Amino acid sequence: MKKRFMSLILAVLVVFSVQYASFAAYENSIPISAQGNSTNLISIKRPKSLSGSTSDKTYTISATGLQNTKVRVYRLGAGDVCTLIKSERQIGASGLFSTVVDLPDSNNTFVIYAENGASNQVVKIQISKVKKSTVDKLKSVTVNVLNFLK
Repeated sequence: MKKRFMSLILAVLVVFSVQYASFAAYENSIPISAQGNSTNLISIKRPKSLSGSTSDKTYTISATGLQNTKVRVYRLGAGDVCTLIKSERQIGASGLFSTVVDLPDSNNTFVIYAENGASNQVVKIQISKVKKSTVDKLKSVTVNVLNFLK
């Protein structure tokens, strides 16, 4: 009887520890399909529409958020797994967060993971890196309404 009771207690502990471990904050990787349970911990300010483009090798992601919110940045790699590229930083009293990320590919997907107590938020951002020559060509094109009317 004592063995069964101890086995039952052990089984319950194992079940709850597995659930707790899966609920624990993501550390070195996060699935691209991850979802948070909150939407008000951080607000991404740059890029404005959760996607952006640049010809630079780096990009500054900025956000505002609740004080004491911990933020980590992940990059989508092979498959559907994102790996940690910027370790945890805590948002201070100013409520501002920014980080510079490298853009090694033409299409870069980042996952911003914010956590404050039991609340967490996942924001996916897409940054495209375009060639400098493409940007120069786009800047040189002028659109004039009169050109369309002729």
